[in-house]
Amino acid sequence: MYISIYDIAIGIVFLIVVAIGIYLIHVIRRILFILDDVKRILNANEMGLKETISLLPTVLENVNQIAASVKETASQANDVMYDVKVEWETLIIYAKTVGQIVRAIFFKGK
Repeated sequence: MYISIYDIAIGIVFLIVVAIGIYLIHVIRRILFILDDVKRILNANEMGLKETISLLPTVLENVNQIAASVKETASQANDVMYDVKVEWETLIIYAKTVGQIVRAIFFKGK
């Protein structure tokens, strides 16, 4: 009795299909365990989750108010920094002018 190449190929394909099937069963079983853990965690924290979700609109409204306030404060700070820059430049011009006057008066001959 001879074993043909066709019989060997069918046997190899059958073994591969069985291995893939066992692996898929293992993967599906692990997914079910993970989903069971997630369900258990959600059930244990159901009250906290409901409370957090109910507070979410208020939190988002507060975040929007804070963002608007920060934007306004940054705009005001930008205006103040511009004013400080202008005043600082004016002060530097006055200091140079005073320095030139002092130099002209006290160091005339030198």
